[in-house]
Amino acid sequence: MPHHFDSAAAIWRSVPVTLVLIALSVVGFLLFYLHAPVRLLSLLTFDDFRIAAGQIVFLRTEGQYWRLLTPIFLHFGWLHITFNSLWMWELGGLIEQRLGSIVLCALVLVCGVGSNLAQHWYSGPSLFGGMSGVVYALLGFCWVYNTILPNRGLQMPPGIIVFMLVWLVFCMVGPTESLGIGSIANAAHLGGLLLGCVMALPAALWRLYR
Repeated sequence: MPHHFDSAAAIWRSVPVTLVLIALSVVGFLLFYLHAPVRLLSLLTFDDFRIAAGQIVFLRTEGQYWRLLTPIFLHFGWLHITFNSLWMWELGGLIEQRLGSIVLCALVLVCGVGSNLAQHWYSGPSLFGGMSGVVYALLGFCWVYNTILPNRGLQMPPGIIVFMLVWLVFCMVGPTESLGIGSIANAAHLGGLLLGCVMALPAALWRLYR
């Protein structure tokens, strides 16, 4: 038993950023699940909002730059937080162990902001959230990086790539709301995937020719 505990502790110490991201996502989920005050939740959304006469009213925001990133920590259901946490553990942990915490931080920052901007551009003022855009960015990063530098530690089972791409297409064209899945931030997913692919190019080429 001590040996297994030491092995698990060593893995946890190797992925501190991944663990913090998962923990912040759980906090964001609990704020929603436990019905935190609207004023508190509205501090984390892309667009500030209030509830008036039972309706959501969006407000203008200026200078609140944290809103570009914080929606990635909001999650609106058990499946939402569970799957995003599992994918973050797998993909974020893989990148952090192989390329370091700074690389993962840069990916999350750039792709989190980029995927949120893509969703806002597509949907206008709305309530959206989740780590899915970042997860798709990590998928795209690993995919392109491993294509350029095979056998350099970012290999993923082909089934993961196929499953996530099929899921992306299904969410974009399928009747997700009628199936009880709810509204999906497809623009964030697609934007994150493209950003991750683009960011993998300089990272892989730098390691290839250094």
